[in-house]
Amino acid sequence: MNDPKQPEREYFARIGEAGRRHSTRKPFSDEHCLQNLMNVAALMALLRPPPARMVEFGCGSGWLSLIFAERGYDILGVDISPEAIEMAERLKSERGLVNAEFRVADFEDVRLEAPADYGIFHDALHHAESPEAALRAACGAIVSGGFVACIEPGQGHSQSPGSRHAVQTYGVHEREMPPRTIIRHARAAGFRRFQVLPWPWYYLAAVYRPGYAKAVSTGDLRGRKLLALFRLVRWFFRTREQAMVVLWK
Repeated sequence: MNDPKQPEREYFARIGEAGRRHSTRKPFSDEHCLQNLMNVAALMALLRPPPARMVEFGCGSGWLSLIFAERGYDILGVDISPEAIEMAERLKSERGLVNAEFRVADFEDVRLEAPADYGIFHDALHHAESPEAALRAACGAIVSGGFVACIEPGQGHSQSPGSRHAVQTYGVHEREMPPRTIIRHARAAGFRRFQVLPWPWYYLAAVYRPGYAKAVSTGDLRGRKLLALFRLVRWFFRTREQAMVVLWK
């Protein structure tokens, strides 16, 4: 019987040297660099300062885990792909970090020896064969009162050109994962409460805009600020959009 998770295991082996180089140089190599940097800052703002223990589910090349390790957090990154973990270990060694650990594991049934304070799914949960199983494993991997932060693509992601290419070329999963879907699976997985926060990029895109530099008067600038506020308010009524979903155990 074919293993439906085999394409996820083989993904980093199949994307070629250029693809692996791109992955190890994230966030700066990526076309979504600004979005990813905003995600990092927002996640750090939610955490207490180190020391604390974290786990990243679906860490890929480990670029995000290593940023948190550089900040001083003890972090475990897990990924189903041996090639991904090999890249993560190489980056860890190059940076001389001792507070990061990486493990080849399926995040749908991973078990930790000791629970972590925080968990992260960053652009990873939508690749799960069973998102509910992945969230159940995450719930079991954190301490009572800890939380898991999910930043996943919103409605329509599976039909985007990049997703369709990934599915057709590599056979990986590219699911719809808007906030309401995450919350439904999270409730079934045992999380007690949740909070939907604006995707950090919305703040940057709404407020820090090149158009401000073109303001010719104080009135013009005031109008642009009001427009930015309107964009932020509008977000709260766009439930199908990308967001950060925080799940408390």
